[in-house]
Amino acid sequence: MRMLTLALLLALLFVACGPATPTPTSAPEVIQPARSTPTSDPSLITPNANEPGSQVGYPPPPPTLTPLPEGYPAAPTLEAANPYPAAGTVWVLQALGLQCADTSTYQLANVQAARASLTAAGITVQTIQTVELGVCEACDCPTSTHYRAQIAAADLNKALALGWRSE
Repeated sequence: MRMLTLALLLALLFVACGPATPTPTSAPEVIQPARSTPTSDPSLITPNANEPGSQVGYPPPPPTLTPLPEGYPAAPTLEAANPYPAAGTVWVLQALGLQCADTSTYQLANVQAARASLTAAGITVQTIQTVELGVCEACDCPTSTHYRAQIAAADLNKALALGWRSE
């Protein structure tokens, strides 16, 4: 009997202390959105017909190109890089020098000289570039600047004999 009384008291307590349901006082007001034009610039839809050169309607006319002045240098053309390696090619690397050393172990001034050196040895060079690699900073470690060349796979042994290493 005690259990039944205790259960009824707990149920009464939960009902009395439970959340109250709010009663609405009035219906919420419905706000209608303002009607607007489909673009932010109404002159694109109905331009001023009194202006010279204006067209009626959308889209506006394309801009006119201004010619370059006489003697203006032309933009340089860049060689397109092939994103797909040529069949039968390998990449080889050559460090520009050693850490803590005064001179380069590979006495080439630039990428064109490196290409010329490989070509003079009979190596077919597809692409050559300068790259920065993460290296150790101790003396006798290679410098971070390396020449990276894509050569014919048949010429790999010739490049290895010149001091290049396979990537």
